[in-house]
Amino acid sequence: MGVSRASNGIVTAAFGIGGLVAGSLIGYVSDRTQNRIGPQLCASVLYVVSGLVLYFAKHFYQIVIFRLILGIASSIADTMLFTTVADVYPANLLGFKMAVIFVFDNIGNMLGPLLGGKAYEHMGVGGIAIIAIALGLFELCMILIFVRNSLDIRRTLASSNVTQVGSLADKPVKPTINSGRSSTDTHSVVESESGFTDVSIISKTEQSHNLACNPNSHTPNSSKKRLDLHILRLLLQLPVAGPTVSIFVATGLQTVIETILPLRLFDKFGYSPATIGIVFLIVGGVLILAMPAVGYVNDTVVSRHGEYMRYYTIATGALCVFLSQIVMSLAGSYVVLVFGYSLFAISTMVVIVPAQSAFGDFINSSESHAMAQCYSLAWIAEGLANIILPPIASGMYATVGFLTMLMSISAVLCTTCALAVLAFPIRQFWLSRHAIEQLLN
Repeated sequence: MGVSRASNGIVTAAFGIGGLVAGSLIGYVSDRTQNRIGPQLCASVLYVVSGLVLYFAKHFYQIVIFRLILGIASSIADTMLFTTVADVYPANLLGFKMAVIFVFDNIGNMLGPLLGGKAYEHMGVGGIAIIAIALGLFELCMILIFVRNSLDIRRTLASSNVTQVGSLADKPVKPTINSGRSSTDTHSVVESESGFTDVSIISKTEQSHNLACNPNSHTPNSSKKRLDLHILRLLLQLPVAGPTVSIFVATGLQTVIETILPLRLFDKFGYSPATIGIVFLIVGGVLILAMPAVGYVNDTVVSRHGEYMRYYTIATGALCVFLSQIVMSLAGSYVVLVFGYSLFAISTMVVIVPAQSAFGDFINSSESHAMAQCYSLAWIAEGLANIILPPIASGMYATVGFLTMLMSISAVLCTTCALAVLAFPIRQFWLSRHAIEQLLN
């Protein structure tokens, strides 16, 4: 089209801007209308529209519009995907389900460039447009035929008596609802004694597991006030703020590595684009194999020790991310660099999977109708990270080099992540201790 290479930045920014706008609004709309199907249908239609815009594009501004619509559609689809899963699964099953989502997301990221490249070689831009249209129509058909409103499933399961624990692995179950605590519950004492406004996630998942299996075994407290939360109030809640920062850090570092690593491989080792592409394929394969294990281990830890362990797991993942960055920054060979990158990819999943699950824990514990808005925060955090961090990393790479850039950015971000995510359990620990001392006295 005769535009400069600098115009690629505009195309990239259009996707992020579209996603941020849609992510800020779709959660509120879905929670307000109590409808999960409508936004998903909207996303699939927008995928088709974006493909049509690209197919008939003759000018640069039409490419920008294509990316803008694509960003809106992706934001809506991702937000509603995580929301629907969190609507129907309890805490002790949520991590694995989130990991499965990321498995298929990674498969798409691996196959997309390959299929898109082949389509472009044979049909030009029109080939990519046809893929977008076909996938949008396929999604539309699948939603119309198979998908139910997850809130309907949630309400149905809440009124039924699911007594077989084994059935939890085979079908959606009633989410953890933190209600009707006895008067001896320590966290209830914390709330009443301290006036702490953050919603306390229950300390033992055995209670939530029993409630999921047998809703009648724990009578909800009808006097408990359902919290009226919107997206800004959600962000002020410590159980939400920590995971939001974690997603910003983990996804931002992923984007930094994806931006800088090809430059590093070419500048230091002189590798061709094909060889550089193999690195991403190898790491993608490692992630596909490792992510189910990450989700399973996360659920096992939560089942045995309680939902607070998600926050400690995220902090541990942040430490592993930083260690992987040390390996990558000091790597003197292709093999070591691939190893460090694989370690980094798995470590980011150790951060992201429990962070995404923590949103569902919080909403289920608070009995709020703000599930979609909570997951909108996750998409907004990812979008901001993808817009803000790569330019900073690129500028630092050009001025101070790979080692200083990677170590400084990762040190600041990983430390911020750990402090933000540990603020909630640490505060709850001290409040619980203070409440117990008051009871003893």
